Amino acid sequence: MIAALSGGADSVLLLRALRTLREETPFELRVVHVNHGLRENAALDETFCRELCAKWHIPLAVFHVQVDSHGSTEDAARRARYAAFEQAMPAGQAAVLALAHHMDDQAETVLMHLIYGSGMAGLSGMRELSGAFWRPLLSVRRTQIRDALTALHQPWREDESNQDTAYTRNHLRARALPALEQANASAVPAICRAADILRQEDGLLNHLAQDALSGACGRGMHRFILLTALTDQEPAMQRRMLRVYAAEAGLALDYEQTERLRALLDRADGSYANVPGEWRALRTRTRLHLLPPKADACTLDANALCILPFAGKRGDGRLTQVAPENVLARGIELRTRQTGDFIRPFGMQGSKKLKDYLIDRQIDLPFRDDWPLVCQGSEVLWVIGVGASETLRTAPGDQAAKLLAYTGILPDAI
Repeated sequence: MIAALSGGADSVLLLRALRTLREETPFELRVVHVNHGLRENAALDETFCRELCAKWHIPLAVFHVQVDSHGSTEDAARRARYAAFEQAMPAGQAAVLALAHHMDDQAETVLMHLIYGSGMAGLSGMRELSGAFWRPLLSVRRTQIRDALTALHQPWREDESNQDTAYTRNHLRARALPALEQANASAVPAICRAADILRQEDGLLNHLAQDALSGACGRGMHRFILLTALTDQEPAMQRRMLRVYAAEAGLALDYEQTERLRALLDRADGSYANVPGEWRALRTRTRLHLLPPKADACTLDANALCILPFAGKRGDGRLTQVAPENVLARGIELRTRQTGDFIRPFGMQGSKKLKDYLIDRQIDLPFRDDWPLVCQGSEVLWVIGVGASETLRTAPGDQAAKLLAYTGILPDAI
């Protein structure tokens, strides 16, 4: 167990409680203190934490972080702090880092998200357990924490910057919440109760969105959603589905980015939109693709193509294909497309560039470079799952034939 200690009342009470719990049920307890270097008294806070941990015989790790001066200082300090927390946790080991956020912090967080226009996820506030982070004091009021420390004669440090209402959270703490408590003395617990309700409903809607995505999106190396799965939904569910699916790729969409993707549903085929992390979205005739900034190189498994005896059953026309034995005897290769590739489309005279053939067969642009082909030199004998070459034509009942079978995953697989 690792506890974050700032020196403030809430983190001191949390550490004291964990120390008491450790005496009853032994477990490893360590402390991490982050010095942002933003205040004159930061060094005094660090000294206080060092002395307290030494007194209680608890190992302490101190991190001095550099806070980005661009944008919001609050946000930059938080990012730097959590980066230090991640660094404090042992790599590859199960660890929990306890944070001392309390009920008033939760109410402030919900109000902050509200005034910035957050959706249900933001208005759900902080979770008690989120990944490796544990917040056991979310049901405790700030006044209860200070009263408990006073009764125990336990000192703590006051952060003088908490009085600076130029910071959004401090403004809400000093002005907004007191005004709300004049209207309703139980405003803070009520806000936190609303956050709990929204958190549960947010989870339900995410579950419904995942159900709606089931059987309608790519799960292999290509990420896409079938347009029919989106266009049949109400706008609220469209947003939810897009965010849930993007999150699987590590993309956190804000409202504007989500609406940018939704707008593609009404735009022409071939329309693009930018999304976070230099990803892009592409609308095709039947799909909405999420395209990474750098696509992984496609590697086909040569063992995915099998040559089997032909027993008279001509196959499904998608993953199996009959081929003349004399054609196969000249050698074939499983690969993706190359410059100069052509095909003699089955049932047609003459040849066609593979690029034009794929366009005619409405194969989406993101799939084309990764589509598995059976080739003989530059001639494509079989575009697996799409169509075969006239070169593979066999007469009914021809016994001098083999059956090609592909066991791999096609780019458009769901």
